[in-house]
Amino acid sequence: MTMRRALQHTILALMLMITGFAHAQTVADGTYRLQAEDVLVIQVYRIAEINAILPIGPDGNISAPFVGSIKAAGKTITELERDLTVAYVDKLKLKDPIVSVTIREYRRIRAGVNGFVGRPGVYDMRPGDRLLDLIAFGGGTSTDGRANLKKAFLVRKNSGEHIPIDLRALLNGDRTQNYVVEDGDTLIVPEELDNRVIIAGRVQRAGPVPYRENLTLMEVVEQAGKIERRSRLSRVQVFRPLPGRRGDLLAIQADLVAYQTGKDARQNIVLRPGDMIYVPDSGNIDFDVINSIANIVFVFDRFGFSPLRAR
Repeated sequence: MTMRRALQHTILALMLMITGFAHAQTVADGTYRLQAEDVLVIQVYRIAEINAILPIGPDGNISAPFVGSIKAAGKTITELERDLTVAYVDKLKLKDPIVSVTIREYRRIRAGVNGFVGRPGVYDMRPGDRLLDLIAFGGGTSTDGRANLKKAFLVRKNSGEHIPIDLRALLNGDRTQNYVVEDGDTLIVPEELDNRVIIAGRVQRAGPVPYRENLTLMEVVEQAGKIERRSRLSRVQVFRPLPGRRGDLLAIQADLVAYQTGKDARQNIVLRPGDMIYVPDSGNIDFDVINSIANIVFVFDRFGFSPLRAR
């Protein structure tokens, strides 16, 4: 784990602690507003006959013992206690009753997290839980560099609204994006498609590789698994898109043999996002190599490049 990623995980842990404290404070200071499906415990001091466990119905009401239907949803605990006190004084003629309301169970809130996270799925949340809690339930973002942290988005079930989320900023302390999660919400963490390099040719695992700062050519070749005695590392080609010139590429030839033997460290070039690497064959061209060339040209074409164009 890099120091940067370790720092992000530390920040995430601290923010989760702060979020949990804030949630506890919300309930403790009486600002939480009751909702349908919350389950309440109603008690009146020294009058056991009134004590009851009551769910808040879909209409937002409870059926309080001896006084009937009372509106509960949308009220704080303090407000409901006051209304029940008035009802018991009015209907049962109790003198200064001491009414207590506590929350036995919160309504079930289900929210999902999908895409490039550790554990995609749907999770039970508490009222007041926020995006950082949902990310934690989902096991954090993927650690292989494939998550596009800057282009995540939150889908609100009730409105269908798509809210852009910069998870990189959120994990670095931008609490303005740490929204309260609502029932049915889904957080989407997409794949990083722009910030990567592509490798093809005589390697075991051709395809896209997540880019990171100071990524070198040798690192990508080793990660892709060069084919011994078939990969011609002395003539590795790097095709680099030219800024502002769509379809034009700068072709760079790198001699990784010279780098490996200590003759020229400069051959292990530092890559840039969008670089495309081709490791040629050391022997005669065969059908596998033809397929590799076809594949890389196909990939180039998808990006709008024509690397085999006559110059």
